Formats: sequence, C-alpha cells, structure tokens
Amino acid sequence: MDELPSGWTADPQEEAKRVEQEEQKKTILKQILTTEALERLGRVKLVRQEKAQVLEMKLIQMALKGELQKQVTEDQLIFMLEKSTNEQANKKITYKRRGVVDDDDDDDNDDDLF
Repeated sequence: MDELPSGWTADPQEEAKRVEQEEQKKTILKQILTTEALERLGRVKLVRQEKAQVLEMKLIQMALKGELQKQVTEDQLIFMLEKSTNEQANKKITYKRRGVVDDDDDDDNDDDLF
C-alpha cells in the first residue's frame, strides 16, 4: 500500500480529530498571546516549524497550569525563543576516544632521533 505524506491519514475520523485539536490549539494561542506575539509566532513557524511547535506546546502547558497571569507579549515571546536557542547551543557532545595501540610508539626513548 502506498504511504501517505506526513500528517495525512486514511481514516477520516482521525483527520477530523486532528483538525479539531489544531483548532483548539489556535483558540488557546489567540487567548494567551497578544496580536503581535501571535504574528511573530506565525513568522517563526514559517521558518522553523519544529521550534514553533515546541514553543506552542510550552505556552499551552503554561496556560493550562495557570502560570500565565496575562497575555504573552512579543518581547516575552522573543525572550522565550532566545532562551530555547541558547539552551540548545549549550548542549555539548563529548567524544571519548579509546587509546589506539601502536607498536611504533612503544619506544619512548627519543635518543635515537638525534
């Protein structure tokens, strides 16, 4: 059977449920973001869809937990974006390399070089 593109489903009920969830998410975001912040999030979504989705979910979770006392402004949204970018930049990957046994290096006496 042919595979469907990402986000598409063969089941109309699943598609309707997904559309409904998306509408709920948009409604919540309209309530918790100022107009300018909502526009900024839309622009971010065009360029960095994954980052925007993560931020949307974080904002919705904050709203549901009651952590937001008033609407999030564009400046606050920018701060949150910069913070998440800095957190990702600070993650380091370290490699532990195993020592390679090399027969030529067994001779630590460098007197024969002169």
